[in-house]
Amino acid sequence: MGGSEMETARLPLTSRPAQAGDLDELARMNRALIEDEGSRNPMTPAELRERMRGWLEGGAWQAVVFENAEEVVGYAVYRVEPDSFDAVRPAVYLRQMFIRQEHRRRGCGRAAFRRLTTHHFPAGAEVTLDVLASNPRGLDFWQAVGLAPYATVMKGRS
Repeated sequence: MGGSEMETARLPLTSRPAQAGDLDELARMNRALIEDEGSRNPMTPAELRERMRGWLEGGAWQAVVFENAEEVVGYAVYRVEPDSFDAVRPAVYLRQMFIRQEHRRRGCGRAAFRRLTTHHFPAGAEVTLDVLASNPRGLDFWQAVGLAPYATVMKGRS
């Protein structure tokens, strides 16, 4: 790694709740996530911004911004809900997590997920997320941080 890469890797990753002032940046990162994972989602950045605004204002979803020396490196969107088999136990549905391309392969993704589980998610909550079949790198990442495949959703046209 070059000097700047080493500096990036050593800086601590922090997290904070997303705010209205983050909406444009969140929409840009969401668009990049859609492209990275090969999603068919056709939403424009403006539509993604409004959807994110609704999530932030609606209260069911929570968004977190990850920073490295006050530079935004990524974000996550999740909700806490009752576990489907044990209503007393909390569960987390992680809808989106994204780390900017230039910060990948330096431990930022692992650090971001660790921050979520230690600073934002309820202790002991089971984490569920979806990985598109068109995103094998995403599947590899989630398995590397300790998650395991649970179900496969099949789609087709009639």
